[in-house]
Parts: sequence; C-alpha cells; structure tokens
Amino acid sequence: MRTFIAIEMPEEIRQKVGDYIDSISGMVDNIKWVAPENLHFTIKFIGEVNKSDLRELMGCIETTASEFTPFSMGLYGLGFFPSEIKPRVVWIGADGGADHLLEVFQTLENCLEKVGYDRDSRTFSPHLTIGRAKKDKNVVVPEGLPEFEPVRFEISSIALIKSTLTPQGPIYEKTFESKLTHIE
Repeated sequence: MRTFIAIEMPEEIRQKVGDYIDSISGMVDNIKWVAPENLHFTIKFIGEVNKSDLRELMGCIETTASEFTPFSMGLYGLGFFPSEIKPRVVWIGADGGADHLLEVFQTLENCLEKVGYDRDSRTFSPHLTIGRAKKDKNVVVPEGLPEFEPVRFEISSIALIKSTLTPQGPIYEKTFESKLTHIE
C-alpha cells in the first residue's frame, strides 16, 4: 500500500484554492492541476508499506499528535519548484504556523526513525502543491500571474493517507487520523 502522512484542510479552504486554480489554469499550459478534494500538506511521503507496518506508522502519528495543540496556519502567494524559469511544481506558500508544521515534521521524523524509517534527505519546506508539470512538457509562467489571496485555517489533526495511482490521477483515502491533543 502506497502511503504518506499529511495535514488535511477544511472543505471551504480546499474550495477557495480550487477556485484559484480554476482562475489561473487557462493561463499556464502543460500543468496537471490538483483536484480540490486531493489538496493537502504532505508531512512525510512513506511510499509502499505492508499492512503489518501500519501499526508503527499509526503509533508515530498518535505520539506526534499528542505533543501538539491545534494551531492556525496561513496560505498565501504562489511559487514554483525548482524555479519560475523551469517549474516542475506549482505551489502556494505557508506562513504564520509553518513553524509549528516544521515542529510536527521534526517530531514525526524522530519517531519514524526510531521504528526504522529513513529521514528525508531534503529540507522540509511547508507548501501546498497545486500543480505539476506534465511529463516531458515545457511550462512557461506568464508575467502578471495573480497570487493566491491569503487565508488562514486551523490544523487540528494528522492523517495517514493511502494513495492509489490511476491513469486519471491519484485517489487518496484517509486510513487513520489522530487529533492534536496536547494539554499544556
């Protein structure tokens, strides 16, 4: 089973981002845009796991969630990886809570390492992926592309997501969720 650990967003925020994607999708060619129902913040991509390994993953998610209280985070702007000149990923930035998200990531990484998962080789950079360049296609970002208007939302849980790849795009299914429950 192909899995990742993520923060899901409220429906109204996913819809607002979906409306933004609709507003810019005709301005940028050769991008596969993310469907609103699939929008999320990936905390850690796990990859293929056996069902017998799920208990350890769920344990790390529960442990991590128990160390944090719900927090607010903002979305703003527009960015590109690796660059605007040669974009492969189109994203919306995170702020005003991204530091908490980084702490969640680090806590989760520490737990997962203890149970045998490798640490990420890349630096964690909180962002919301909204599109990816189509394979072997050149993407040109036009000047004056409007940025996403800032919004805030509350993060209150961490989820384990099963990802099934299909020719039409990925299908995501939440298999486990743990609420942020730390009591100060």
